[in-house]
Amino acid sequence: MAEVSSVLNSGFFASALTVADYDGPVKLSPEERVVTLDEVSWHDSPGDCWIIIYDRIYDITDFLDEHPGGSDILLEYAGRDASVAFRGSGHSAQALRALDRFTIGELPMHERIFRKPGGYHLSDIPE
Repeated sequence: MAEVSSVLNSGFFASALTVADYDGPVKLSPEERVVTLDEVSWHDSPGDCWIIIYDRIYDITDFLDEHPGGSDILLEYAGRDASVAFRGSGHSAQALRALDRFTIGELPMHERIFRKPGGYHLSDIPE
């Protein structure tokens, strides 16, 4: 155990940790519409709640108290993909369109599951 401690306290690891210091998520400007999965994962609390549905990102923070099923179910998927839960709970195409006001972006093509060439196809996903 002492060997591990001395290695971790060595100058090499101390400088590596300093260089790799992370300042938190990058703030998006209104013009930027591509949001990575990593960025979405930072927004996972009642005060800052983003979810992904069909490869689009929604900031639903202000919708948590309005959701007919309660905020708890939405918070289960905060910072993650909620596509399967959204579809599985019987939401209509109208419910999906109602999310438009919360849209903040979409995943980059290489992180998408649904809206990409060769992706999973569901007939009711809007383009």
